[in-house]
Amino acid sequence: MRRPPPQVRALTSPENQRATLRRATTQKSHLSTQPTTRDLSENVPMAPPKAIACLRIPNFPWQVEVARKPELHDRSAIVAGKALDLGEELTAASGMPGETTSASKASKNSLSARVVLAASPDLTDVMPGMPLIEATSRHRGVLIIEADTPLYALVFDEIIENLERLVPDIEAAAPGVAYVGIWGLEALYGDDAHVVRLLAGAVENFDLRIGVGDNKWLAYAASLLSRSNSGRKVTGEPGRFLDRFPVDSLPIPYSLIKRLHAFGLTTMGHIADIPRGPMEAQFGQAGGTAWDLANGIDNRPLMPKRSVLGVSEHLDFPDPTVSMAAIVPAIESLLVRAYGRSQLLRRFARQASIQSQVFQHAPWTMRVAFKDPAGNKNQALFAIKSKLDMAEIPGPLEDMRVTLSGITGEAGRQESMWKEVKRDTDLQETISQLRSRLRIAPPIYQVRELEPWSRIPERRYALVQLSSGGGDEEAAKVG
Repeated sequence: MRRPPPQVRALTSPENQRATLRRATTQKSHLSTQPTTRDLSENVPMAPPKAIACLRIPNFPWQVEVARKPELHDRSAIVAGKALDLGEELTAASGMPGETTSASKASKNSLSARVVLAASPDLTDVMPGMPLIEATSRHRGVLIIEADTPLYALVFDEIIENLERLVPDIEAAAPGVAYVGIWGLEALYGDDAHVVRLLAGAVENFDLRIGVGDNKWLAYAASLLSRSNSGRKVTGEPGRFLDRFPVDSLPIPYSLIKRLHAFGLTTMGHIADIPRGPMEAQFGQAGGTAWDLANGIDNRPLMPKRSVLGVSEHLDFPDPTVSMAAIVPAIESLLVRAYGRSQLLRRFARQASIQSQVFQHAPWTMRVAFKDPAGNKNQALFAIKSKLDMAEIPGPLEDMRVTLSGITGEAGRQESMWKEVKRDTDLQETISQLRSRLRIAPPIYQVRELEPWSRIPERRYALVQLSSGGGDEEAAKVG
C-alpha cells in the first residue's frame, strides 16, 4: 500500500492506520476489476442503471467573451469576479479560528477579494477560485476582463432551454456545468453513446466535454478526461479510477486546495489513504467532503431545473448615457413592451430586474420587489423610479434589459369585512413580498400553545414559522 506523505503521518493514529490497512486489503480483493474510461464515440451498447451525464464547458465565461469579441481568441486573458459561492459555503464550515464576521465581510468587499472565474487555455497554472492578485503575479500584463455574470447566466439559460427539448431531467449546477439524468432514454435515443452524441449536437459554438457516471462527481471527473464535443464514461471501481486525479480537480475552495498541497496531499489517492476522521479533524466539513469525493462517494440527488415564468425586454442606447432623462423613458418603453406580451395578459408581476452593460466597467444590476403585484406599466414604473432615485449608477449605460418575474394570476381581490380575516390576509401578503425580496423563507414566527397544562415551561408554547402558503406552517423552536 502506498504510504501517505511524511507531512500527514501525524494525522493518523495507530488505530486509524489499522483501518487504512483493512481498507487497502479490501481494495486488493477487487484488483481484478480495473477501472477504465470508455470513449462514448465508439458505438458500443451500454445500459447502466441510473446513469448521470455531466455537460461541462471549460472556462465558460472566457468562451462567452470570445464569442462576443473574437479578437480575444489569441490573447492571454483572465475573467475576474467575486468569490465563488461553493467556496464561501465550505470555508464557513471549516473556518480558521480567530476569524471574525466583520473581518470576513470587509475582505469580501475589498479589491483583493476578487477571484479568477475563468482563464484562457494557455494559462494552465491559473484555476477558478484563485485570488486575482496571485494570478496576476504569475502572469504580469495579462488582460483582465470584468465578469459579465448576467450575460453568462443568460447564455447558459438558452443552452439549458435547448437541452430541455431533448431530455426532461436537467440540473443547471453553475454557468458552464449541467447534469442530465439519462436513465430511461434508451427507448427514445438508444444507448449512452447515442444520447451523448445527441447532447453534444444540441450545444453549438462551444467546446463541450461530456462525462457519464453513476453519480454527479464521477460524471464530472469523466468529463475532465473527455475530448472536445465527445464523452467518456467511468466503468469499474471508482476509487481506482480517481486514484491519480490531482486534488486541484476537486470542487472545493482554493484555500483548502493550497492547504492540501502544504500537507503533501497532491492526488486523490493520497486523500483516500487517510481515514475520514483525521481529514475532518484537520480540514473541517470540507475535508470530509474531499474524502468522500476522493473515494467516489457523492450522494447529491439530481435537482432538475424548475421553469420560472418571466418576461424580458431589451434595448440598446444610441450612445452610452447616465442621464435619467434617457434612462427613465427607456425603462418605461421596455415595461410597455413587456406588459404587451401575452404572458402578462391579465396577470401581475412581483419583481423586476434591470441589467445594463456599463462603458469600461462591470455590468450593473438592480432588483426591485414590488410591495403589491404590479399589473400594468404605471404601477411597475412607480416602484422602479422610487428605487432608481436612490441607486448609484457606476457609469454610462450602453444597453438595458428589464425582466419581470414572479408572475401571478391574481386579477382581483375582495377584502373581508372581518378585521381578523383581513389582518391574516395582509400578513400573508407581507410574507409573500418578503419571500420575493429575500429569496428565502422570512423569519416571521407566531407563538402557539402546545401543552399549557405542562409543568415544564418549554413545553407550554412553541414558535411556529409562518409562510405565504396559507396554512403551511412549521414549528421551528419550542420555548
